[in-house]
Amino acid sequence: MTSDTTAIRVSQIRKAYGATVALDDVSVSVKQGTVHALLGENGAGKSTIVKVLSGLVSTDTGTIEVFGQP
Repeated sequence: MTSDTTAIRVSQIRKAYGATVALDDVSVSVKQGTVHALLGENGAGKSTIVKVLSGLVSTDTGTIEVFGQP
């Protein structure tokens, strides 16, 4: 695998808790060997996206791939 390999791809993630939408159409890809940071105001969805990526919380819609595998 090269550094151009996509390690994580998140596409069109949505997560709502009742009427509160925590994530709406979130998409991002992370290349192998890179480091990223999540920044934002309180309530921006930082914790929710980390919980989704860790598998602690399931999404309402969207896909997550790790090295091309769902």
